[in-house]
Amino acid sequence: MHMIGAVHKSYIKNNAVNQSNNRAVAIHGTRYLRIENNFSFEAKGHNIFIEDAVETHNIITGNLLMKVMRSMSLLNVDQTPAGSWITNPFNNYRNNHVAGSERYGYWFDLQEHGMGANADTTICPENMKVGQFIGNHAHSTGRYGLRLFHQMIPRKFPCKPVVKDMKVVYENSKELDVSKHKDPYW
Repeated sequence: MHMIGAVHKSYIKNNAVNQSNNRAVAIHGTRYLRIENNFSFEAKGHNIFIEDAVETHNIITGNLLMKVMRSMSLLNVDQTPAGSWITNPFNNYRNNHVAGSERYGYWFDLQEHGMGANADTTICPENMKVGQFIGNHAHSTGRYGLRLFHQMIPRKFPCKPVVKDMKVVYENSKELDVSKHKDPYW
């Protein structure tokens, strides 16, 4: 495993990224990193990129991502870019803004397990609880401001096939109470 791990005192703060051909910030195998008050303009691919779906407890706050552009030379998912591509929901997003993305503002593309260099079948992101998602905005996106893709089925024990007993809350939005869903596997 190539995980850097917990970086409690580390941060990416008050930076400007202009016309990048490969994202603004890539979070790779990291926990507790602060990405705060950064500005990105005309960056190709997902601008804030949670890479292997094992990254948790990161704090993404106060960032402004403008004119998020597609890339035909990065991953296939970068052809439909998001301001922030989120493969693990157990991170904290507060007061971020995405303006002018070619596709999505925030894309929860939750994975079944950790993948890539940090592949780990004991981590089950699609069933993990959501950290914070408070006060985020998306303007002038080509498709959706908020996209939930694949599954989002929070469970108390994410890698065990049990009935869920958790809620997903997007503050300043409608609460999604998964306990009322009709699917017997919920």
